[in-house]
Amino acid sequence: MKLIQLALVAVLSAAVAYATTAFVGAQHQPTPGQPAGQESAYDRVLHTGVLRCGYADWPPYMFKKDPTTGQASGLMADVTEAVAGKLKLRVEWAESEGWGSFIESLRAHRIDAFCPGVWRNGDRGRYVAFAVPIFYNAVYAYVAPGEHRFDKDLSLANAPEIRISLMDGEMSDAITKEHFPKATTVSIPQLGQLTDTLVNVATHKADIVFSDSAFADDFIKSNPGKLRRAQDKPFQFFPASYAVDIHETQLREMLDSALVELHNSGVIEEIISKYNNDPAIFLRVAKPYAQP
Repeated sequence: MKLIQLALVAVLSAAVAYATTAFVGAQHQPTPGQPAGQESAYDRVLHTGVLRCGYADWPPYMFKKDPTTGQASGLMADVTEAVAGKLKLRVEWAESEGWGSFIESLRAHRIDAFCPGVWRNGDRGRYVAFAVPIFYNAVYAYVAPGEHRFDKDLSLANAPEIRISLMDGEMSDAITKEHFPKATTVSIPQLGQLTDTLVNVATHKADIVFSDSAFADDFIKSNPGKLRRAQDKPFQFFPASYAVDIHETQLREMLDSALVELHNSGVIEEIISKYNNDPAIFLRVAKPYAQP
């Protein structure tokens, strides 16, 4: 009888040891697509308490970083600090990115997230995962005041004699490649000044440019009589959000949890209204419930 009891104890001990080993092993498995032995961004953020953000300037409201003081400011800087507060993290604005190079920085784990806000589209979605939208931007076509060829039909811009101003890797580049592949491009390098995409049209180096209304309207305010909307109707809408590496679903879920709470508590609305209360500039995310 004692031998049987000892045998049962041995079997149970072996089973517990195996289960414990399997559980611990599962806890330390790399994220799918993550090289073995390489720590995920999610795990690194949790054990360091720091979210390393990539950034790029997006005037006038979204994001800027003072080159002298290193101080980050703008709508997305405020949202990111609020997100970090909910998650008990500290934000480190770690690396300046080009709008076309941030994907490689995420994949190389130089940054954990791209945080100044980025527009979601299918091409980017092949390589990065997007958190829930913070708001939506409307994109319009802008031309010089005397230019009227596109007032009724923007498809006329899809011709070799039409010059479209864009920044390499930025959404204006993606819009042009998808909708106006026959047009001639006048491009600005990724680390150039985004404002130059508008200057090209204002100085007649290009015929048309596609831009969000906040950015273009601020330029028009500072440069009256140099630019106008070709049409009052938006050409396209894009959600603005954080981006993380496509394999970092746990990090994305963590960011989503904080963003949803900040949406529901009205904090994000307060931050947006602080910078521009015009609902046509920052289109709000619809609430997923009916207000009683």
